Amino acid sequence: MRFNRLIFFAFLFFVSILHGQAIRGDSVQSVLWEWAHTHPYMVTQIPETGRWHLNVPRSESVTPEQLTRLQDAFYYDIVPLCKTYGQKYLADWRALASKAARESFWGASYLCNRTNNYFGIRQQAKPWICEAFFFCDGVTRNDPEPSDFASFPNFEASLWMFIHTMYSAHFQERLPDQGARIADAIEFERMNGIHYWERTAYGINMGQQLQSPMYSAEELIYTWSEHPINNLCVNCSRATDREWVYKLIRADMRTRG
Repeated sequence: MRFNRLIFFAFLFFVSILHGQAIRGDSVQSVLWEWAHTHPYMVTQIPETGRWHLNVPRSESVTPEQLTRLQDAFYYDIVPLCKTYGQKYLADWRALASKAARESFWGASYLCNRTNNYFGIRQQAKPWICEAFFFCDGVTRNDPEPSDFASFPNFEASLWMFIHTMYSAHFQERLPDQGARIADAIEFERMNGIHYWERTAYGINMGQQLQSPMYSAEELIYTWSEHPINNLCVNCSRATDREWVYKLIRADMRTRG
């Protein structure tokens, strides 16, 4: 019986690979590690972190089947945290995950695997990243000019700081309520350097969960997309940002199916 079950799961594994779909528990790094052995010209290991990255993080550098597998592995890697933080910060998780997918090319870029910076967060004009939250390290990369990108210990920290970037005052102004639902939590965190549900040294927090409606993916995309301050991405627009949300939705349907 046990032998038959092993054969069955092996069959599912090979069917998944043939259709380009990641198997549950697959990760971007395990996929890139596999490609390092089967397609060594595609990937390179980063000495500082030991992680792998795609040499050319663009759709045309992989086959459709490889792209599907990368997308699904990325989904398994980051979506649980995106859903948790989305609920905590009143944000549609698909907006968070799709932004990470776009900026990091499904977790396969050099930047995210060197610095855990999945959102392309630059240190310029964001002193609060270091002053309030003590994420002070950075890496200089050409993009195309030399720029200082923030470095984080893990994806969760990168996600947290993107949420703070997304809810900065100039972006809050574009929300339907000018950010009234979230503004106090963001201010509390920047003052204390902790999550709003954590207690300060003097025993104060804001509760475990904000009791307000969620901001939709469309509302959140409207805040940063095509904003004069967020114009570094040449090909970014509200239309293309929506397309990345749809890509996440398709990955969600595949992985749940």
